[in-house]
Amino acid sequence: MKQPNIRIYGEVHKVKEIEFNDNGEIEKVVYKVSDGNYRSIYKADEIITKSLTSTRKIQKPTEHPFHNFSYAPSLKSLLC
Repeated sequence: MKQPNIRIYGEVHKVKEIEFNDNGEIEKVVYKVSDGNYRSIYKADEIITKSLTSTRKIQKPTEHPFHNFSYAPSLKSLLC
């Protein structure tokens, strides 16, 4: 099986790890940004706001306001 890539923020990166939930849906993807540097993206349709008091709906990959990871409503659509 060919190693998948992920297209995110206009760039293509090699996927290191894919985690699935009990239903077989992709919950997390870890991808390589540069040598020794990896980022994670989680499946979610809402993200917390910078005020930390509410959430907002997301339609595309969105970086967490305070951490070095992202959320996206569909991870499968990002794989290529």
